[in-house]
Amino acid sequence: MAGFVRWLCLSAVLAFSASALAQVSFPSKPVRIIVGFAAGGNPDVVARLLAQKLSEQWGQQVIVENRPGSNGNIAADLVAKSPPDGYAMLSSDTTTFSINPHVYSKLPFDPFRDFTPLAQSAVPPMYVVVHPSMPVTSMQELVAYAKAHPGKISYASAGNGSIHHLATELFKAATGIDMLHIPYKGSGQSAPALIAGDVQLGFVGFTSVSQAIRSGRLRAIGFTAGKRSVLNPDVPTIAETVAPGFEVTSPMGFAGPANVPREVVERIQSAVVAAARVPELREKIIAIGLEPAEGNAEVYAESIRRDYEKFGRVVKQIGLKID
Repeated sequence: MAGFVRWLCLSAVLAFSASALAQVSFPSKPVRIIVGFAAGGNPDVVARLLAQKLSEQWGQQVIVENRPGSNGNIAADLVAKSPPDGYAMLSSDTTTFSINPHVYSKLPFDPFRDFTPLAQSAVPPMYVVVHPSMPVTSMQELVAYAKAHPGKISYASAGNGSIHHLATELFKAATGIDMLHIPYKGSGQSAPALIAGDVQLGFVGFTSVSQAIRSGRLRAIGFTAGKRSVLNPDVPTIAETVAPGFEVTSPMGFAGPANVPREVVERIQSAVVAAARVPELREKIIAIGLEPAEGNAEVYAESIRRDYEKFGRVVKQIGLKID
């Protein structure tokens, strides 16, 4: 019996030592952050801002790699098939885990089974902007005008199944209005179309239209987050004007393959949270129209699940399939 007790004690010590060693030693080599979109987009910009701070904390190189294609699915599949050791992380937004599973008939990964949420990094909300030719200056006027002219307002999106498309469809359902969807190939096409007046309205990220708003070529009349933006506090939320409870954002974060050890998860999330609290970094994130986040792995996992259910309902409602 005494030998058995000693064995149990030794096992416990070894397990604790291995756990502590994993926490202390990670990372012992360069870490890769894989971005499923081209350089310059929100997941890429935030990944690069955080990579610098993580590298400073860890004393290891943190490399950002862009693997665009298939709306982020190529990068996600790459990370899902990587060793579960924390050295390959996916920087993604709502698209990968909460929208793509509903609009693609087949995916090479399961958003819940094949990934480990690591930390939330930022929350990109959207602004409702209208072309100055539209005779509306508020969300209330927009809804009234749309109801008086059903199907006559055209709205731009960055493509079928994009966050911009589905957010607008959720808004239509919440307010009982009808508008015509004009999909473009990315914000690089939809924003210029809005500015030119080819379409009258759009749910857009701030960076793509910030100069147009400042110069008066577009008018910002609404905000999709639950509370007003620190960057533009004069723009009211949709929830406080025409649709109580309305909130659509695209939470961004880092995820690794399934079964990343808890000690490594804690090491990564504590570093991301610490980096997000650096005033200089927060200012840079706010300046590009994003809301800084200090979410741990559980917060990020909950946001993925919540948005998965929300966008699943609207995708089913409009009968959308990309392939």
